[in-house]
Amino acid sequence: MNATCSLPLRAILGATLFVSSFAAAHAQPKVEETVVGPVGAGGLYVVSQNDARVAYVGAKGTRTVVSVDGVEGPVLDELFNGSAANIGQAGSVLVHPANAGGKFNGTPSAVIFSESGSSYAYIGRQGNEYVVIHNGKEVGRGPRNSLSLQHSPLTLSPKGNFVFWGEMKTEAGRGQYRLVLNGKPDPWAGHQDLKPVFSPDDKRYACNAGTVADYQKQVLIIDGKVASYLGHTPQWTADSKVLLTIAPGNVVLVDGKPGPYTGIQLEKITPSPVGSRFAVIMRKRNVNNEGVGTLYLDGKEVPGTDGAMNISFSPDGKRWALRCRNSEAKSFFVIIDGKKGTEYQSVADKFFWSPDSTKVIYQITSSGRQFVVVNTEEFPVAMVSSNARDPIVFPKVGSRYAFSSTDGTNRQHLTIVDGKNILPAGLAPNGDSFDFSDDGSRYAFTVSPVGRSDSAGLVIDGKHTNDLFVSGFTGTGWITPTRNTLFKWSPHGKYFARVARRPDNTAAGLYVNEQLAYPTTLQVSHPTFTPDGEHLYWIGAEKFPDRPQNYYVVYADGHPVMKRDADGFLGYREAWSVDAKGVLTFVAADGNQVKRYRISPAADLNIDKMVAATQEKIAKAEAAVIAAKKKAEEEAAAKAAKAKEDADALAAKRKADAEAAAKARADAAAAKAKARQDALDARKKKTAN
Repeated sequence: MNATCSLPLRAILGATLFVSSFAAAHAQPKVEETVVGPVGAGGLYVVSQNDARVAYVGAKGTRTVVSVDGVEGPVLDELFNGSAANIGQAGSVLVHPANAGGKFNGTPSAVIFSESGSSYAYIGRQGNEYVVIHNGKEVGRGPRNSLSLQHSPLTLSPKGNFVFWGEMKTEAGRGQYRLVLNGKPDPWAGHQDLKPVFSPDDKRYACNAGTVADYQKQVLIIDGKVASYLGHTPQWTADSKVLLTIAPGNVVLVDGKPGPYTGIQLEKITPSPVGSRFAVIMRKRNVNNEGVGTLYLDGKEVPGTDGAMNISFSPDGKRWALRCRNSEAKSFFVIIDGKKGTEYQSVADKFFWSPDSTKVIYQITSSGRQFVVVNTEEFPVAMVSSNARDPIVFPKVGSRYAFSSTDGTNRQHLTIVDGKNILPAGLAPNGDSFDFSDDGSRYAFTVSPVGRSDSAGLVIDGKHTNDLFVSGFTGTGWITPTRNTLFKWSPHGKYFARVARRPDNTAAGLYVNEQLAYPTTLQVSHPTFTPDGEHLYWIGAEKFPDRPQNYYVVYADGHPVMKRDADGFLGYREAWSVDAKGVLTFVAADGNQVKRYRISPAADLNIDKMVAATQEKIAKAEAAVIAAKKKAEEEAAAKAAKAKEDADALAAKRKADAEAAAKARADAAAAKAKARQDALDARKKKTAN
C-alpha cells in the first residue's frame, strides 16, 4: 500500500505501539503454542486443509520419523512419498486433499489429512513390512512387496473414518489386486482400478471390482463383502441410507432391487442434497437421432418431462429444476417443480439456488441475446461477471441474490440485487468484487467510472461512497479465496473491514466500518472474523529496529499476540484457520523452531472496544498534536511580544538618548554663544569707560 499517514500523527501512533495502552487495560488473548519441528534442519512439512494441523517428516539418525502437532510416531526405515533422507530444504509445504470417492490421481504427499483436519494417515516401511499409521495408531501391516501404491495410493475418506491402500499378488502369472480399508482387506480382484465410494456420513462404502477369474466380470463390494447382486457405478443418497447402482441392461437398483425405470438407455441418476430422494433420467425414445429423456422422481415417471437432460435439486431437497430440450424445434426450456417455462434458444446447464430454496436462477439465450432468469423473471444482460465461485452471488442464508453484467462496447452496465438494478449512474461494477455478509443483511462492491479502470470507491447497501481510497488486503487471494481482496464482512454484517486511506493520502491503515482501527502504511493480510462476528484477527507488516526487513505481527482484536518472520507458511491458507468457537490456529516459524499456535480471544475484548480504544488513542494523539501546536504558537507569540517589547524599549531609550544629546548640544551651543556675548559685552563696557 502506497498510502502514508500525516507525519505528526504517524510519529505518535507507531504501528507497534498504538495498542499498548489498550492491551494493558484488558485481559490478554490466550496463546497456546506447540513446537512441531525445526527450522533449517531439512525435512518436510505437510499442512491439513483445515484446522492448521501440521506434520513434520524428519530424520532420526539414519531413520525417519513423522511428528503430527509435535507428537512423534514410530521410527520408520522409510516413509513412502516423502522420506526425510531425500528432502533437502526445510519449510516445504504440501497439501493432500481427502478423497470423496473414486481413484486418487494426484501426487500423494507423505502425510494425508481428512477434510476437517481431524484425521491423518501415513505409510512407511519397517524392515520387510509396510506399516500404516492412522491418527497415531498402527492400523495395517503387511509384506512390503505386496504393496500396490502405484495403483491405489494411501488415501483417506473425507471425514477420515477410512484409510485405504492397495495390495497386489501374482498367482499363475496373473496379477490380483485388492483394497485394504482400516486394516481389513477387500476380496481379491482381477484388475487394479478400484474406486471406493463413501457414504456421506463416512460410515459405509461400495466399490466395483472384476473377478479374479475374469476381470471383465464385475462384482459389487459393499462394506468389504461381495454383494448378492450385481450393480455398477454406486452412489449413496444424501442420508447414507440408500445405495443406488446400475445393473446390466440399464436397470436402476435401489439397495439391490430394481426400480420402475424403463426406457432405451439410462441417462443420469441424481441424488437430492438431503434425505433419500433421487431423480432418474431415462431415455424413452429418439428424435432426429437424439435421445429424448424422461424424468422419474420418487420412483414415479413425471408426465410432461420429455426432453429431460439434467436436474438440479434445491438445497432443502424439496424443489427441483429440470433442463429440457425440444428435439423437434431444437430449443430448450426449464421445468420448475413440474411447471414448464418458456422455450429458449439455449439454456445453460447449471442452476443456482438461493440458500433458502425459494429462488432458482439460470442463464439463457434467446434470439441471440443473453438473459438471466430468476424463477420466471427475465433480466437482459451482456456478459455476466464470473468469480472464484459462481456468477450468481448469494449470502450463506436467506433468499437474496445478486449478479453484475458488463457491456464495454455500449457502456451499459448493471448490478442486480433482489431484482433491482442498484448500480449508480456513470459507474461500472469493478470485476467480481460483489459480496454479501453471511447473513445477507449487507452487501458491497467496488466500482469504476464508466470507460475507465481506476477506482471510484464502493457501493455499500446501494449507497455510493468514495470517502476513503481502498487499497486492499495482501495475500487475500490464497488465504480467503473469495471474490475480492478489497474488503471483508463480519458474518452478521455489523462490521466492514478494509485497508484504506483518506483522499489526501493521510490516515492509512485497517478500517472497521468508517473508523481507523490499525494505523499503518504497510501491508495488512489474513483478515478473519470469528463466526460470531465479534472478534477480528489480522497480520500487520511492521518495522522494528533490529533489522531492515519487516516482521509480521499477528493481532487479535488489536492486541499483538505474536511476531513472526516471513516464513514459508505465510503463503498457505491451510496454515491459518479459525474454528467454530473463534479460536485461531496457525503455523509459523519462531527462531529455529516451527510452532503451531492457538489463539483464543480475551473475554473482555471485542471489535467495538478495539475500535473505541484506537479512536481514543488517535483522538489523544491528535489532541496532543493540537496542544503542542497551540503551545508552540503561544510560545512563539509570547516570544514575539517580548521581542517587540524589548525593541520598543530600546527604540524609546535610543530616542531619549538622542533627545538628551541634542539638548546637551543645544545647551552647550547656547552657553558658548552666551560666553561670547558676555565677552563682547565686557569689551564694549571696558572701551566705553
